[in-house]
Amino acid sequence: METIIIKQLHKPDLLTALELLDRRMTLPYREKQHLSTLSKGFEGEILFDSLMESYLNSEQYLVLNDLSLVIGNTSIQIDSLIITSDTILLYEIKNYEGNYTDQASQFRTEYGQDIVSPADQLKRTTTVFKKLVNQWDSTFPIVSHVLFINNHFFLYEAKKDSPFLFLPQLNGHFTSINRKSFPLKARHHHLADRLLNECEKELPYQRKLPYYAFKDLKKGLCCSSCGSFDLKNSTKVSRCSSCGYTISLNAQILAEVRSFTFLFPKEQLTCNVMYEWCGGAFSKRRIRAALSTAYTVEGFAKSSHYVKKLEEGNDVSR
Repeated sequence: METIIIKQLHKPDLLTALELLDRRMTLPYREKQHLSTLSKGFEGEILFDSLMESYLNSEQYLVLNDLSLVIGNTSIQIDSLIITSDTILLYEIKNYEGNYTDQASQFRTEYGQDIVSPADQLKRTTTVFKKLVNQWDSTFPIVSHVLFINNHFFLYEAKKDSPFLFLPQLNGHFTSINRKSFPLKARHHHLADRLLNECEKELPYQRKLPYYAFKDLKKGLCCSSCGSFDLKNSTKVSRCSSCGYTISLNAQILAEVRSFTFLFPKEQLTCNVMYEWCGGAFSKRRIRAALSTAYTVEGFAKSSHYVKKLEEGNDVSR
């Protein structure tokens, strides 16, 4: 039997948007750094997810990934939450690499740079989360951990009573949890459902992006695999000269449509806009044909535009 994952791990919308913008404009330094941090963090979460499914191999757990919760005027992000029979486990996952020294409220890198200790961030997240579940009369104890998922990370002078968990400890950590857990009851599923509903209050990712405008972004076809603009079209397929990724022309057009609508969700989707977005690489006739497979036309003449008729995924960066 497999662990029940109530909320699957998905690439964050903010990460997807920054990746799309990074391909078509020069990101400000701050956003470029944020992109790197988000990307590395997501890689760590993917690794944790795979290890967790390997170790927690029963239906005695409920897992919720990427919980964005807003309590009053305070927002928190929980990388992974596991509900066991008697405990709620919170995990802050860090994909740090290199040598660090624990100096109480901060970490110091081997190059002398100081960063805020993730223990402080975890303490704040745990405090806010407790306030939320206490409102629901939950009596489950909450245990929080900062998990350093990178095998090339080492922390000097770490305190024994710190909430830190390291990759080599993960097997033993989950083995201990397995020994203590029992089958779940209705109240466990009820709590998971309430958290999932609360998670829907996540703030729009657009608020966290740098300013950008359609006229300023690079136009043309972008490889869904590596982000290169060096694509060659034949009569049926589009092939990336950089990585060799090959995709049908219709699929390439629809990938560009998803990129545009992701970055400009309030703009009308028209054939003329997509012709410009694709840098004139396709005729308007071919664009209309591709759009007709997944979208329907609304309006007439100059006011006509396309709206989605088929459900499509949001991960447009792959």
